[in-house]
Amino acid sequence: MIKYTQKEFKTILNKRKFIDSWFWDRYGINGYNGCIFGCVYCDSRSSKYRLPTDFENDIIVKTNVKEMLDKRIANARTLLPDVVGMSGASDPYHPAEAKFQNTLQCLEVLEKHKYPVHIITKSTLVLRDLDLLDKIGQNNWCCVSVTITTTNTEVSSFLEGRAPSPQERFDIIKTIKETKTHIRAGVLLLPIVPFLCDSDDNLEEVFKKTKESQADYLLFGGMTMRDMQAVWFMKHLQEKYPELVKKYEDLYQFRYNPESPIYEGSYAPKGSYAIKINKKVLALCEKYRIPYRIKRYLPGDYRKPNYMIAEELLNEAYRLQVTGKAWSNMYWAGMNIQNLKESIAAVAARNELRKIRNVTNEILPFIWKNI
Repeated sequence: MIKYTQKEFKTILNKRKFIDSWFWDRYGINGYNGCIFGCVYCDSRSSKYRLPTDFENDIIVKTNVKEMLDKRIANARTLLPDVVGMSGASDPYHPAEAKFQNTLQCLEVLEKHKYPVHIITKSTLVLRDLDLLDKIGQNNWCCVSVTITTTNTEVSSFLEGRAPSPQERFDIIKTIKETKTHIRAGVLLLPIVPFLCDSDDNLEEVFKKTKESQADYLLFGGMTMRDMQAVWFMKHLQEKYPELVKKYEDLYQFRYNPESPIYEGSYAPKGSYAIKINKKVLALCEKYRIPYRIKRYLPGDYRKPNYMIAEELLNEAYRLQVTGKAWSNMYWAGMNIQNLKESIAAVAARNELRKIRNVTNEILPFIWKNI
């Protein structure tokens, strides 16, 4: 039995210190705490989110979201329009949305104030709002990313048992691309679950279906393991695929104790494994001519050249990272440049580019070609 608890919060819009380098969102909105889909690998089970243990059946519905968001944006003195991520601790279109419509209400406010939007979902319910999302895209920028980890329905039913089928999710993208002009849409192959979703056959099938759906991109990433989320995942893995437990112990460097509520393994899989899988996916991106990054939103004010330069730097940092090369300086240069409070052209005019943290001789060419 799913329990809904309506609760008043002080705020609905969260601002990041640094813009997310994958999804390009500066702000985040969660209309709900908890998610009915309850995917077995979901990072939202980890303690940092402070959600109920049974977060797929105990849903907190935030009240007054439309008025709260409208007031927050209208009265803000320092907020600039930037990408709002409609995702995070829950799927913005999980089944609770059909009843409470918190996501729809927030989108109406964001459209009114001309804020760009990035949706991350597994749900066909997103199709309900395509006209509104297309309007947001026409006036600004809109992106819909659909998480698809596998084409194997048996594996999907274990990992994401309450979510729509993989084919239904591919059809979301196809519908968007065939009926709407102003919405970017693509696949999140995220996480690539070790030994369940990382086979050559599964990866190839995901790419074939992605291409058929006319997706604009495919983002990919490995599976992380953290405290309560890892304990939950391993419990279910042992029940369904006990033969894989030893492989996970080796890959994440721990010993599984079903009696212990504590996870003592690593956050990410071994580097050699990650690089091997990443190279496979990069090769498939090239084979199918599918970008593995999203073309970002560019504002029309002083931030535009900053964001253009940061996009190049962060894309290159990502490429270096997934292939096991040094990447952190380029990453932080991009982060610091897109956080500037003035145009980078003004900084260059004062001959002060090197005063920006992490801007070295390696970074300067990325800057000069975009000023």
